[in-house]
Amino acid sequence: MLRAFFAALCFFAAPSARAQNASDFYRGKTIEISVGTGPGGGYDLSARLLARHFGRFVPGNPNVVVVNTPGGGGIVAANQLFNVAPKDGLFLGVFSNAMLTEPLFGAGTAKFDARRFGWIGSMSREDVVCAASRASGVASWNDLRGRRLVVGSTAPGTTTYLYPMLLNRLLGADLKFVSGYADGSQVALALERGEVELICQNYSSMRVAHVDWIASGFVKPIVYVGLAANPDLPGVPTIGDLAPDAEARAILKVVLAPVAAGRPFAAPPSIPAERLAALRRAFSDMTADPAFLVDAGKSRLESSPMAGAGMDDLLRDIYAASPETLARVRALVAAVETR
Repeated sequence: MLRAFFAALCFFAAPSARAQNASDFYRGKTIEISVGTGPGGGYDLSARLLARHFGRFVPGNPNVVVVNTPGGGGIVAANQLFNVAPKDGLFLGVFSNAMLTEPLFGAGTAKFDARRFGWIGSMSREDVVCAASRASGVASWNDLRGRRLVVGSTAPGTTTYLYPMLLNRLLGADLKFVSGYADGSQVALALERGEVELICQNYSSMRVAHVDWIASGFVKPIVYVGLAANPDLPGVPTIGDLAPDAEARAILKVVLAPVAAGRPFAAPPSIPAERLAALRRAFSDMTADPAFLVDAGKSRLESSPMAGAGMDDLLRDIYAASPETLARVRALVAAVETR
């Protein structure tokens, strides 16, 4: 019923929407950003940083607010943005970069085509660190081999599931999955409560939301899931360093491509082209603004932006992978881990 209402509204509003320039449209209005996690995590903090500055650069200077839409590691927010949100440029979203490949490799709950979102940009890349709790007794990759640890995750296809799954199926780890947490923040709480022993989380989220974890020794980084080593984590191997052969490296190239997208910022498909262009320009101007960069630094959030056009190029590269490689990745992630 709601979707039908929105569709009818967009149909009747379409002629005037096309005739109205972006400045006139946005003046006096409010942009709503749906963030696909609960409050307090890295994605939420990034969305709120965005909200504090974005309106200054959008023509007409609209207000910007954040609404949390957790569920399925970002799938709920992405599905709603693609299928339900009005396509007028007032409803935007920030969600896990795992959503870029979820339609390819997920469990079938993605009801969107990632290539059709109106990608506005990303404020930073988002490598992941897999870390074991001190209580587990595991302090390195070598310690992990031959040990069974419990890993927490949100849902198949998401970052918290996909990367530990790769440790199992490509690198021979023996992790037992406990899934169903609403978002990464809930997995982190489970680690603190001792419900799980290992977590794979965006490194910037861990650094911002759990600043003392590594410094205090509460967790030990085991593997860095990125395309290059992180100088903050000397001696921690990358997942590519541990890949056993060329086939595994080809699979990782596809699976890890979304980390370059960081925390992607999107509009629904088919918003008016002028408004998407205005939002993209606003994003680029914002990420170069000194006040924004100072605020990002105070928030301990990295700023290494990717423009909307770069997001489009990244999606094309991911979906252009060979059928053989895509089939191999699908086979790896098709069955839910139950060990």
